[in-house]
Amino acid sequence: MKPTTALDVTVQAQILELLEVLRNETGMGLLIITHDLGVVADIADRVVVMHNGCVVETGNADQVYHSPQHAYTKKLISAAPGNGLMSDSDMSAKPILKIQNISKEYSGCKALDSVSFDLLEGESIAIVGESGSGKSTTAKLLMGLEDASGGRALYMGKDIFTLSKKEMKSIRRDIQMVFQDPSQSLNPRMSIFQIISEPWIIHPDILPKSQWEERVIALLEQVGLSAEHRHRYPHQFSGGQRQRIAIARALAVEPRIIVCDEAVSALDVSIQAQVIDLLANLQKELKISFIFIAHDLPVVKDFADRVIVMRLGKIVEIGTVRQIFENPTQPYTQALLNASLDPDPRVQSVRRAERIALSAS
Repeated sequence: MKPTTALDVTVQAQILELLEVLRNETGMGLLIITHDLGVVADIADRVVVMHNGCVVETGNADQVYHSPQHAYTKKLISAAPGNGLMSDSDMSAKPILKIQNISKEYSGCKALDSVSFDLLEGESIAIVGESGSGKSTTAKLLMGLEDASGGRALYMGKDIFTLSKKEMKSIRRDIQMVFQDPSQSLNPRMSIFQIISEPWIIHPDILPKSQWEERVIALLEQVGLSAEHRHRYPHQFSGGQRQRIAIARALAVEPRIIVCDEAVSALDVSIQAQVIDLLANLQKELKISFIFIAHDLPVVKDFADRVIVMRLGKIVEIGTVRQIFENPTQPYTQALLNASLDPDPRVQSVRRAERIALSAS
């Protein structure tokens, strides 16, 4: 059930190839449940599309993708990431965060090795790479969840690695995080009102208590939910709705930077597209800068301005979305892009043949 959801693109390709080898060797059938249309295009012979507990369409992968009959199937296909217009970063903007040679060691093993980059005001910069490349470690250091072994992280000129707990408290208002799984990051015993207003207990100078309810309602509406939702609990919402609640909580302290660590990887394509649109609109409206950690390259292509490619704790390439996707210079970046799955079965068939031929040579 969703066997490749949490995997990076190269490992995902290896698992799918392994499944196909096992199928061919044993003659077994494969039933794959997934929300990733690229996985469908890569391995499926036939497709069953379900909606609200019912089968709404069946057919071979090519028929379903190129000639969908049901409105829901058409909606899923139109929501597939990677088809939007690529944006380029406004390099004239000022850096809001400067990462200088940060490193992290665990028992003598380097998880990060001299990583440096700038995050510009109002920019979305994506960090991509295989599992173990250092993406999430970078986020943990920036959020103060772990201590850096070396280097500096300058926010508005202040090195956040050297700040006291009291000084860091005010910085945390400006740098917020949205985690991968909202079912884990939202307290199930707290109402949505309590979850969103909790930051104002920690930072009482942000908003008088008399204005909390009005502000919670405004935040819920800002992320596409309604006022009545404030009285409910996390288990009463879908995965996409819970992620919207997590975003509303992050917005409660009016941050200047939001770190998204695989924030849409567990969502189906239609909900994923809605959340990405929400983040893009919030960026335009509030001028928020995003550090967007992801293994889903089509989503990165739609959302980011610049891309950082990491491998084994180091940056191997950095450039605009257009540069990285249209003219990658490093073999590792090229390998990542080649391993990325396309939702069009015809395109994916060609990619797959090229990948197999490359691995055999």
